[in-house]
Formats: sequence, structure tokens, C-alpha cells
Amino acid sequence: MRDVEGLDFLADLVGEDAEPDDDFFHVDKAGERTDKSLRESLYVVMTNEGAVEEIVRLFDRWVDDPAAPFATGMAPLKDVFANLRSVRRWGPQDRVREVGLLDVWEETLKTVGLSGSARVEVELWYRNDPSHRAAAEAHVRNVITAGGGTVLRSIDLADIRYQALLADIPHHEIETVLERGPDAIALLTTDAVVFVAPTMPMAIDSPAPSRRTVPPFDPATTGLPRVALLDGLPLTGHNALSGRLIVDDPDDMTARYGAAPRGHGTSMASLICHGDLAVSQPALTAPLYVRPVMQPNEIVSTQETTPPDEFLVDLIHRCFVRMFEGDGVSPPSAPSVRTVNLSIGDSAREFARQLSPLARLLDWLAHKYNQVVVVSGGNHPMEVAASSNEIVGDLGDARSVVAKRLRDRSAVRRLLSPAEAVNALTVGSVHADESSQTLPDTVIDLLDEGSPASYSPVGSGYRRSVKPDLLMPGGRQVHTRPPPGADVTRLHPAPTESVGPGLLSAGPGPLGSLDSTIFTCGTSNSAALATRHLDLILEALAEPNTEDGLPLFPDAQYHPVLGRAMLVHATGWGDAGQTLKRQLGLDGADVRDDDARKELVKLLGYGPVDIDRILVADRIRAVLVGAGSIRDGERQTFRFPLPPSLIATKLRRRLTLTLAWTSPVNPRSQKYRMARLLLSPPTDELSLARIELPFNTPGRGTVHHEIFE
Repeated sequence: MRDVEGLDFLADLVGEDAEPDDDFFHVDKAGERTDKSLRESLYVVMTNEGAVEEIVRLFDRWVDDPAAPFATGMAPLKDVFANLRSVRRWGPQDRVREVGLLDVWEETLKTVGLSGSARVEVELWYRNDPSHRAAAEAHVRNVITAGGGTVLRSIDLADIRYQALLADIPHHEIETVLERGPDAIALLTTDAVVFVAPTMPMAIDSPAPSRRTVPPFDPATTGLPRVALLDGLPLTGHNALSGRLIVDDPDDMTARYGAAPRGHGTSMASLICHGDLAVSQPALTAPLYVRPVMQPNEIVSTQETTPPDEFLVDLIHRCFVRMFEGDGVSPPSAPSVRTVNLSIGDSAREFARQLSPLARLLDWLAHKYNQVVVVSGGNHPMEVAASSNEIVGDLGDARSVVAKRLRDRSAVRRLLSPAEAVNALTVGSVHADESSQTLPDTVIDLLDEGSPASYSPVGSGYRRSVKPDLLMPGGRQVHTRPPPGADVTRLHPAPTESVGPGLLSAGPGPLGSLDSTIFTCGTSNSAALATRHLDLILEALAEPNTEDGLPLFPDAQYHPVLGRAMLVHATGWGDAGQTLKRQLGLDGADVRDDDARKELVKLLGYGPVDIDRILVADRIRAVLVGAGSIRDGERQTFRFPLPPSLIATKLRRRLTLTLAWTSPVNPRSQKYRMARLLLSPPTDELSLARIELPFNTPGRGTVHHEIFE
């Protein structure tokens, strides 16, 4: 396409699955055609209006007669056309389908009516020429204002090829679209526009306090912060947090909070510093750096939201720049940080095929600043319906029913932006906590402890990579027992905030109390616990290895990626995989083993973390740790003997291999990830068989984790 004058190549995107035809199809190992569906690729180019029509006309002409003559300069298009299924405009449906705009607008009209306006993010095709970008922005601004809308902000981030406008669209425009289709308003037919996405401030409720209180903790933190928390404003004077936090608030979010509850930030900071308060655990030794990126909801007093009048992409970008480069005349605010926690998911942006702008930003930032970026997978309501007979009988049967219903809803329980980021450590939840609360008869626990939580997302990441990367306890969400004899009914979460179960953490209390706690469930909790264990790993790696005969740990520049690898290394499906396999009927003789594995990896990712295996070896388990750099096309081979304690024993042998890396990214290409690393395990030499993950699944992201026996 570069050989065709006047064409500006914009992007290579992942398309939808398509049925094979006579020109495009898969073949099997014998070279025979199969009926396997094809994943389409979309190659997007920009040119002037007349040229668009000409290219479409030339393609139709070429389809009729590939030997037809083309005008001077257009002949190279024949080579392009030979690899294409169709040539068409990027249309109104393309601009709304991926981001779910129409569904959100329909719901908006039901709840708000025709008054006011709806806020949207209008993403533009990123042109290489700055003058073209400026012209496109000016044109789209005019289109929005001509339709009665208002442009609030604009953004242009060259490093992730992201240009967008934040705008308010009047509700009469929304009604027009819903009545007549997306081609009924000018904004959705404007060539410069990629997507028009709904923007809904990420809102998080502050639960009521529990009946438990906590005494003051010894604030013995020393040194510089290793962890940054981008979240709501915490209660810095809380007994669990006093003397442990460094709050950096250049946007003065503190003034916006006033007396409003500071629930989420307080809870996240508590879980990172102390873990689940239901059990006593050592506190982190270094202070926690906190940058508030949320504010109270102006309408719902118990909610915290991201600022509705600015791009979250811009806010998060400014947070990283301030931490590691400084802004204006200020020096870097937290250059010692190695792990950044962002436990906020966008309920309006479920991952489908294309990476969200925020995910692209986190990928670029993680690589640029050499950080472990920990993100939560996002929460979903359970929304399972069942009859009373299915639930109140045998508990094992009831749990199988719920597991199958949750599996059946996988398509609407996907990752929430930015959890699809390939360089990030994405954390989902298991149904577990340290609460010992006895459940009353009116409440029922419909999941086996240690199984994937009902609110945790499922599916896979970009280009079918394994996501979430790992699962951590998020709290047990239990449900109200349906009345006997009831027909099909929706199951409702039981109100357990005051007594549990759930993860116990510091929280706001009545009358400004500073010793209150809250019970909560969610993937944010899991991400906080993962962040906590990452910090413990990084602290151990930073300690000088003084034992005789042992090599030094790798250089500090490799600690972030090594910490990510070591946390994933402790994962596995274990009992959770066996339980799900039985509950979903995947253990039958008529189910192919690889098909069962493909089903389970969507629900479990790499699996729950076994905390006891992190940084721990014993007499029958050796752990080898290494890190370094590798060049393009290079291969590195590692050879080592079995430890003496494993040579003379006749036991089942297990080899767990984990490779992690950070990759530069190319937002213009659907390959996106520019660095691909592979492991070649010695399966034949050691007579090893892969367990758990299906073939050819690991390594599609930036973690390759496999277990062999």
C-alpha cells in the first residue's frame, strides 16, 4: 500500500470470525481444506473522498477481471487486492458495535429520558502528519457542535497513536440514532472517526462499616516507596494506615472529598499494607505512595468515581510522568516505585477484539518505565437464575448448576478495560477469604471455596492470550436462599458487609471514626493482594544474597519483570480445575482432553496462586531464578543437574517453567506486541507431559507458564 500514492496507512486491526470460501480457507496437516472459521484482518487506509470511491470501483473491477488494466500509478493495487476479501468504507456500524454505544444509549434513554446530554469519547484515526490530525479534529469539532453537542477536551498521545475528543451529545441525537440507525447523524458517518464510545465514570460504592474495629498498628515503615496506588483518597489517619502512606495530590482531590466517604482507597491501601485483616500478617516495611485519581460522586454520596470531565487516559499518563520524570519544575515524585496498582475497571468498555486506549497506554508505560502494572480484571453481577428446587436441595448439585449457568454467561462476563493490557499483570478472583463467620440459614454459599468467584471476568485477552494472568482471593460472595417452591428466580447477593464473609480491610466509619473496618468482595481486592505479594518478592530480591556458594540475585533492573514471573510461577489449576471439570461435565469419556482444557483456561487463566510456593523451596522442590536480556533472533540455553535430593528418589516429577517479559508495542499493527519470546521445554529428554493448559496457549501475551509431569 505504501507504493500507492495518496494512501495513508492507518492501522491493521483484528476483525471478526468469518466462514471460509473458495479463496480463503484453512487446510489440515494433509493439505485438505477444512471448515474452520477464519479470523479476518482489517487494513485501514485514509485518502480523499474521490479516491475512496475510485478504490472501491477498482476493486470491483479487479474481482470481475484480474487482468483489467489500471491507470498509471494504480497497478500496485492489484497486489493488494489479491490478498483481500473485500474493500469497503469504515461505516457507522463499525464506529459503534465494538464499544457497545447503542446498548448504553438505549439504557440511558430509559433512565434519563430526553433531557440533558450523554458524554462520549470520539476517537479519531491517527494520521501521521500533524497537520492532517489538526484538520481532522477541527472538522469533527464542527460536526459535533453543528449537531447541538459540546466538545469538552481533546487529547493527542503520539506514543500510543491516540487522538480523541471528549464531548456531550444532546439526547435528541441519541433518539434519532435509536429510531433510524447509526447512519442518521453526521458524527457517526464522519470518515475521521474510528469509534464513538460511551464514557461512564468508573463508580465504586463504599460499603457500610463492619462490627469489627482495629487498634493502631506500629507504623514502622522505612526507606522509599516501592508500590504506587492509583485509586481513591484514603483515610491517612486510620489506625491501619497512619504513618504508612505518602499521599501526592497535585489535583487537590482532597478538597473535592470533603466529608464524603473514602472507602475504596482506604480499603485498597489497607489490603496492600496488611492483607486480609481477619488474620494477622506482617505489614509491608516500605511506605505506600498514593495518587488520588477518584472523587466523590456528585449525585450518589456513597460512591466514588473517576473525574467525569477529563480523559482517564490523560490522568493516568500524568500520574506516571510525575512519578518517574517530574512535571514542570517538580522532580520525580516516586522514582523508587517498581509496582503500580490500578484497581479500577470500566464497566462501559468490555474487551471484545480491539485494545482500549487505556490498555494501550498501560502497555506503553509499563515498558517505558520498567514497571509491574497490576490491574484488576473487573467485576460483574452474578445474574444467575435458578429454581428453588435446583438450589435448596443437595449443595453439591446446586453448585454444579451455578457453575454451568456462570459458564453459559461467559460472553457477557469479559474483561473490563484496561484488564486486556498485554504488559500488565491482570488479576481475577477466587471465591475465598479468611472470614470464619458462620452463615445463617437464610444465606447460601453457592461456590466451592477456591473456585473462580462469581463476579470475576472470564474469557481471554488480546489475540486469545491467557487472561487473567492469575487469581487471588477476592472474598466470598454469598447469596440469599430462595424460598421453597419458588419458580425460576434471580439469585441475589446477601448483605454481608457488617459481619462477613469477604476480605476484611480498613474503611470509613460513622462520625469520622478511625478504627472501622469493612467486608468487601471484588477483583480490586485480589489485585491489592497480588500487589502486596509482589512487593514482598521485590523486597526479597533487593536483599543481598550472603549465603556461601549461592550466586547473587539478578540486577535490580530485572526485578519488576522477575517479580511478575515469580508470582505467576506459583499458579496452577489444582483442585479448582478438577472441581470445575466435574461440575461442568468435562470429565466424561466423550469430551476430548484438549477441548476440556480450552474451556477451563477461559475460566481459570493460569490459575490461583499458591502463596506457600512463592519464593520457597524445600527438600523436594528446587526453585531456580534468573533474568537477563535477549536480542532479536537469539536463543539462550540453560543446563543444570538435578539437585542431589531429587536424584535418588522415585517420585512423581513436576517441572514448572515460567518466562515473563515486557514488550514494546505497535498500536498500528494487530500483532501489537513487538517482542515474542518462546520456551522450548525438554519434554522428550525427561519424558514429560504437559498438564492443565491446552497446546499452543501459553506465550500469546508476555507470560509463558507451563507445568509438566
